[in-house]
Amino acid sequence: MRQLSTVYLPVLFLDLAYSSILTNTSFYTSYLGLSSTFLGVLMAVTTAFFVVLAIPFGRLSDRIERRYVLYTACLVLGVVSIGLPLCRNGVHLMLIFPGIGISMALFWPAYEAWLAEREGGGELIQRVMLFNLFWSVGITLGPAFSSYLYGDANPFKPFYLAGAMVLLTLGTIIANNWQASDVPKTDASAETTAEPTETLYPPQPVRISYLNIARCANFTSWFTLGVLRRLAPKLTKEMGMIPSTFGNLMLTLGGIQTLAFLVLGTGYSTRWHYRFSPVLIAQMLAVLSFFGIWRLQHTLLWTFAFGVIGVSAAFTYFSSLYYGLDRHADKGNKSGWHEGILGLGILLGPLLGGILADSRFGTQSPYLLCAVAIVIAILVEILIVSKIRQPSGDSP
Repeated sequence: MRQLSTVYLPVLFLDLAYSSILTNTSFYTSYLGLSSTFLGVLMAVTTAFFVVLAIPFGRLSDRIERRYVLYTACLVLGVVSIGLPLCRNGVHLMLIFPGIGISMALFWPAYEAWLAEREGGGELIQRVMLFNLFWSVGITLGPAFSSYLYGDANPFKPFYLAGAMVLLTLGTIIANNWQASDVPKTDASAETTAEPTETLYPPQPVRISYLNIARCANFTSWFTLGVLRRLAPKLTKEMGMIPSTFGNLMLTLGGIQTLAFLVLGTGYSTRWHYRFSPVLIAQMLAVLSFFGIWRLQHTLLWTFAFGVIGVSAAFTYFSSLYYGLDRHADKGNKSGWHEGILGLGILLGPLLGGILADSRFGTQSPYLLCAVAIVIAILVEILIVSKIRQPSGDSP
């Protein structure tokens, strides 16, 4: 139990801090009278740092002690948490927010690669499941706590909460005996030689094709989650929805997502691996959910739709991460690509959604944009599936 807590609690604490900052900043921009376009640009600039740096930082963690990279990530996010209560205008926010993207680019590729290398702790699918459960709980509780704590009289409480969570993250990382749990890195040729031939693992070109399908689906999932987590707090507040109601919607999304991760981490779910239909069905249900959110403003409908979106996001994230880590020696590099691609979705979602919300199409139009984005991704995935039997080379 001690090992479990020191290994997985850091992702819970860090994502709680991270999502608290994002949600509260969205509320805070409304308090400062800043536009949705500004919020979208702010989030896009921050995420651009994450997208650009995730891959090189992932490769860096393949070359040096991963724990030092993780320590640095916590320190950077801690500085941002301390500095945010001092921000009083858009310029201040624009100057300090890139630190969040830098921190995330340092943390996630290094942590995911380190997790995949650990001795013991179950098979890769079990470790990925536990990792997904803990970060999902963190990213669910963050928006909820921010929504409950936020008040125009004192809009900084969630920032203080984030600072405390960063300290807990750093403490649990330091408490873990990293050296005893790490295993020596293997080269790619050794891993290829040891690769089993069970039907669970199709030929490498086919696995790479499914990895690309999963990356495409995960990109649009985080495009839509970027809208919901970074832009929707401001939009719903301006639509007349109280912050605590939004917090409950995000609790629903995150709670259902967490349950889906539990199912995906079982041996039963292996029959869905390297199959297109489960991901396709999940994405189609998400399209219908976003269309409903766009057309109607009804709390019960939104609650159901947010739950469906949580299931879809779980499927795509699990597939992208698992296919990227399974049977690859360059895990830091693959994790960097996983984070960079989803980060690009987080960049474009709030940016385009914010511009659209300030246009004549209104504050609910970003949800229609989300539905359209998923449909485009499905068309791209179908194209990849149609070529899946053709020879293809390896990818990053």
